[in-house]
Amino acid sequence: MIEQNIEKKIDVSRKLEKEMSQVANVREILSRSSQVATNVGSILDSFEHRLARLETTILPLYHQTGNLQRRQLNTEKTLQELDYVISFYNVAGQVESVVKERPSSIGVPQYLKAMDRLAETYRYFEQNNPQSVEIENVMSLFEVGTDALSKEFRHELEKYKKPVPPVVTVELLEEEEVSEEVVGAVELVPPGVREDLRAIAAWLDKHNNTGRLTVYAKLRSEALHQSLKALREYQRSSSMERGGMAGSLNSPALPRSRLPKLDPTVSRTQKFSDRATGMIKKAIHGHASSSRQGSPGNASYSLHGSLTPSHGVTSGTPGEEGLDDSKVELYLNQVTALHRLGLAEYLLAQQLVPEDKVTQTFEIIIRDPMDQLVADGEALAGEARRCVGRGDHQAVLGVLAMLRHVTAMQPHYHKLLTNCQTSIRSKFAAIINMLQETCVKALEGFVDSVKSEGERGLPRDGTVHELTSNALFFTEQLLEYASTLAPILQQRDTSFTSAMTTLTRGLDHRALLGAYIKRVLVNLGLALVSRSESYSDVTLRAIFRLNNYNYILKTLQSSELLSLVSLAEPQCEKMYKDQIMEQKGLYSQSWSRVLHYLVNHEDVPLSVIQAGKLRDRDRQLIKDKFAGFNKEIEEMSKVQRSYSIPDRELRESLKRDNMEYILPKYQAFYDKYASISFTKNTEKYIKYTPADVASMVDKFFDVAA
Repeated sequence: MIEQNIEKKIDVSRKLEKEMSQVANVREILSRSSQVATNVGSILDSFEHRLARLETTILPLYHQTGNLQRRQLNTEKTLQELDYVISFYNVAGQVESVVKERPSSIGVPQYLKAMDRLAETYRYFEQNNPQSVEIENVMSLFEVGTDALSKEFRHELEKYKKPVPPVVTVELLEEEEVSEEVVGAVELVPPGVREDLRAIAAWLDKHNNTGRLTVYAKLRSEALHQSLKALREYQRSSSMERGGMAGSLNSPALPRSRLPKLDPTVSRTQKFSDRATGMIKKAIHGHASSSRQGSPGNASYSLHGSLTPSHGVTSGTPGEEGLDDSKVELYLNQVTALHRLGLAEYLLAQQLVPEDKVTQTFEIIIRDPMDQLVADGEALAGEARRCVGRGDHQAVLGVLAMLRHVTAMQPHYHKLLTNCQTSIRSKFAAIINMLQETCVKALEGFVDSVKSEGERGLPRDGTVHELTSNALFFTEQLLEYASTLAPILQQRDTSFTSAMTTLTRGLDHRALLGAYIKRVLVNLGLALVSRSESYSDVTLRAIFRLNNYNYILKTLQSSELLSLVSLAEPQCEKMYKDQIMEQKGLYSQSWSRVLHYLVNHEDVPLSVIQAGKLRDRDRQLIKDKFAGFNKEIEEMSKVQRSYSIPDRELRESLKRDNMEYILPKYQAFYDKYASISFTKNTEKYIKYTPADVASMVDKFFDVAA
């Protein structure tokens, strides 16, 4: 235990000594640190003292240097201001030689830079020294320069106001849908010139010189007018030379640089021209030859007699004016061309005219061409009205072609003229209204003419009346314009839709046209019935009505006419079939005089014939029967050979009905009496066998037989 305590004590003693040694080291370190702190404090005191002496010495010098720098800066600013002011007094002399030159000769950018200097100089003198003599020199040069820029603007516009080459316009017309990119590619003004014009226009507008906008608008309006005129002349010459080499494509008026490009477009241009012409030909002439020569859908239908319209589709009489289909074609192209070229002018104006002045300028550009378009449309409508007044109702088909095209172009014009004044926008609507009014009067006039035309001479042979042929031909041509006619027919409730049923009023444009065609057919039927009363021969009257009703029915069946009319009159087909059967029945009564001798109450009893004991009265009765039959059948054959039934199917059916109606009766009569000895001169009375009668009937309706 004691040893353990001794060891602990010794251990504690060692630790104490060690701690004492560490404390001594710490005290020594603290002593050195205190000495270092004392030395640093002395150094800092010395440094502070030296800084104070330096500040006392340098600060006055610093202030003097700052004052000198400010004086130098003020001097430099004064010199700059003097140079700036002096420069204004030298501007007139420096830019005079530039301003008095033509802008294009030295370059528009450089000229505008000189003009900007003059403008700045003028503003300076006006604000700071308005009494200066120099301001007059500056103002004088500024006016000279402004005038030169205005003249340059006009000169460049006049230089490039040439009409768009017709071939380029035709290429635009070939495009069914055109974008701004396509139209914008038409080079009205070269790009380089366009940049100069844009710069001049912007400068003049900045300095409130707006007179050039009127100049620009009038020049571009004239260019647009000339482009349309060039297209008309080109297409007139192309129509004259159609079928040969398209030499007009290489007209000397066209830029030579375009000639290599023209060859590939020749076929397309010719194709467009032919397509446009074909459209008008079809609209006005249609399949006139086939309609005149036979019933639709039946090549064997050969019409007897004259079915040529009393007033031709287009007047060919010297000195008599008619609606020329080539004029209609030109007008359709003018409508499209004005929109396409007008859009090109609008895009150009957006580049050369300030944004807030584009619409105003474009109105001036488009006004005169629009007026010309309206005037041309009125002229054609006037020609159509005169044609209709002379009875040439086919002229309305040209107006319908115009109306259809103008109506189709209306959305495009509406978009182009959206921001224009109402007076400009209403011009295009006026064309549509004017054409619609013309169509209304023409169609109503046609309905009335069906009544009056029915008073014209009747065909002697009872064939299809010219009125029937013309009326059906005309109405068939209207099928192509059903959608175009719909707004007209719908708006004219009092004149067109009064005959429409409640059901029809709810249907589409086909029903509206069907109701109109029904009116035509009703008036046609009334005219035919009324006029046919002029026939003294009731049989010929029946033949006449039969021919016409059959022609009407077959024409309706072979086209869309029947489906349209059925919308307004579902029983239409049945009504015509009933009328045909009725007239056939009336025609069959023509055999009554013949049957009178074959079948009557006065007859020789069969018992007498079998006994062979004929009395004189019986022999005379048989003679009278044969003689009467021979006379009537000969007379009937002679008369009915002169009747005309142009439809082969109807003609053969009537012959077949005749044979079925008369031959069995004559055969029985012939068999009964031919073998009896009732006369010594048999050849005088028994002139025709049943086969002979059949042959005679087969020659009915054949004047050459």
